[in-house]
Amino acid sequence: LDISGYSKVAILVDENTKRDCLPKLPQLDNSIIIKIESGEEHKNINTCNFIWKQLTAHHFDRNSLLINFGGGVIGDMGGFAASTYKRGIDFIQIPTTLLAMADASVGGKLGIDFNGLKNQVGLYSNPKSVIINPIFLQTLAEEELKSGFAEVVKHALISDKNLWEKIISVPFN
Repeated sequence: LDISGYSKVAILVDENTKRDCLPKLPQLDNSIIIKIESGEEHKNINTCNFIWKQLTAHHFDRNSLLINFGGGVIGDMGGFAASTYKRGIDFIQIPTTLLAMADASVGGKLGIDFNGLKNQVGLYSNPKSVIINPIFLQTLAEEELKSGFAEVVKHALISDKNLWEKIISVPFN
C-alpha cells in the first residue's frame, strides 16, 4: 500500500471495522480516521456531507487519498464521496466482508440511497486499487460469510465454469 505520493490520507471506517479490522491494517503514518455509523440506513447524503466536512476540515486537496476500509456500505459511499469531493480524489477499496470482496468493491459502481430508494444517486468511478486480504474474513459472523458466499456462487454460475466446478466438488455438512 504505497501512499507516498499523496498529500493527505484518510481511512473511512464504521464502528465495526474500526474495532475488528483496523488493528490488522498496517499503521499508515499521518493518516486520519473518519468513522461513520454502520448500516444501509446511513448510506445517504447526510453521511456524505459528514465525510466531505471531515476532508475539508483536514485540508484535503486534489492530491489526497481516501481509503474505504469496510463492507459494501463503506465502499459504495466512500467511493461516491471521494469521486465527488473536489471533482474527484483517488480512493482505494479495502473490503472486509466476503460480499464486498466478491462484488461491491469491484466494477466502479458507487452510490448512496435517496428518498428510501437504494443506490438512487450514484456514478461509476474506478478505485486506484482494490486490496483484498482474507484475514478480515476471520472477523465475520457465519451469517455474513454465507451471504457473501451466495454472491460467489452467483458469479460462478454466471461466468466462471471452473469456479462453479470447484464449488460443487466441496462436500458440505
